[in-house]
Amino acid sequence: MTGEVETIALDLEVFLRRSFLIPDDDARFTRTVNLWEEGYVDSAGVVETIVHLERRWDVRLPDDVVFDPRFNHVAGIAELVAALVDLRRANGAA
Repeated sequence: MTGEVETIALDLEVFLRRSFLIPDDDARFTRTVNLWEEGYVDSAGVVETIVHLERRWDVRLPDDVVFDPRFNHVAGIAELVAALVDLRRANGAA
């Protein structure tokens, strides 16, 4: 994981634990667990997660990102968001 991906993953983990009351000692909650299938985040929670990511990282999550197969676990979401952050920076917005 690159530094940016790691930072986004850590931020997302904190957000998910706080917002969806996931205990620190929940051994099933890993960066690769399917957040939706395992019941950590429901449909309303998906919207909350998207809003958090867009605000926190100053990006817009297009449908192709939200429906990407990696957009179901922390590691994949962090990779997708990091790519959007990189793209925003490459286009001149800091």
